[in-house]
Amino acid sequence: MIPKPEIDQINISIIDDELMNLEMLGFIIRQLGFGSTGIQHSLEAIEILEKSVPDLILLDVKMPKMDGFELCTKIKEHRKLKEVPIIFLTGLDQTENKIKGLELGGVDYITKPFNPLELKARVKTHIELSMAKRKVEEQAKKLKEDLAIKNRMFSIIGHDLRSPLSAAKLKMDFIQRGIIDHTSPDFINGTVYEISRTMDEALNLLQNLLGWGKSESGQIEIIAEKIALHDMVDETFRLLKLPSSHKGIGLINEVPQETYVYADMNTIKTVLRNLVSNAIKFTPKQGIIGIGAETKGKWVYISVTDNGKGITAEDIKKILNPKKHFSQLGTEKEPGTGLGLVLCQIFIKKNGGKLSIESEPGKGSTFTFKLPLYQNQA
Repeated sequence: MIPKPEIDQINISIIDDELMNLEMLGFIIRQLGFGSTGIQHSLEAIEILEKSVPDLILLDVKMPKMDGFELCTKIKEHRKLKEVPIIFLTGLDQTENKIKGLELGGVDYITKPFNPLELKARVKTHIELSMAKRKVEEQAKKLKEDLAIKNRMFSIIGHDLRSPLSAAKLKMDFIQRGIIDHTSPDFINGTVYEISRTMDEALNLLQNLLGWGKSESGQIEIIAEKIALHDMVDETFRLLKLPSSHKGIGLINEVPQETYVYADMNTIKTVLRNLVSNAIKFTPKQGIIGIGAETKGKWVYISVTDNGKGITAEDIKKILNPKKHFSQLGTEKEPGTGLGLVLCQIFIKKNGGKLSIESEPGKGSTFTFKLPLYQNQA
């Protein structure tokens, strides 16, 4: 049996030049619970069909100006219509028509005069086959998408995640073997910092990887709540104090104290962490990174601005294309995967906003996105 919700959406097109046949076939089809569209003139059929692609076509063979065979050929050549199953309507003694119809791509035939029980059985069978085929195609598409996600994750794990972990492991081995002197005055600011930064990179990448994987598989749940934006920015700056202070980069929170947004806390934290981390990476030593917010109507526009190396217009297009894998080294050769900005766009979109970028090479960049303003319902 076909589930009831699918039945309500099914529509069958009937193409026959005789009005009485259209009315009778439409009546029988509606008894099955399906919708029907009658088309009396074969020359108008393609235009009508492409406006609302049916789930099944009942096509009369003998029609003036353009017969059913010629129309079937045109339907099968049409990009949007070629997969729609066609049942031919033909006379009892027209065996050659039945064979020719099947050769042209028809899936079945119904003989005239119509037997209501036979017509119902054949129509129902082909609708069920069509729905089953569609379900298999959707499952195949989902499997293909899941495989692509898995392959990309393995690629990132195999290269981008392994690299920082291997580097940290190598330095720790050198310490254990005495190759790196742990009593040196520069040990804490040099080796320990490098290991800490490397582990932060690995952790950030792992968090992004898990977030991206969940979003791609539809496992991210957005729970909107009141967020004090100024406090969240302060928290983000505290988390990224080590890499920013190592480059002497100033972090400025210009978000007004009483700015509240209505969004999902976890995903917005991830967005801010990635945008600021990215700005640190591409801002030279002694640079400045600021986060500001401006309320316009029912929206709050949040901007992360730096005076770093900037981005070309061509690279901005690549960054904003989620299907592109774009990454660059930072000002201190910091590695990147490009996954963070992909994740930012996904999470911002899930919260009802959109990421935009303004930049000028050599002068810096501004990443802006909007979130709904929290409005007290009391």
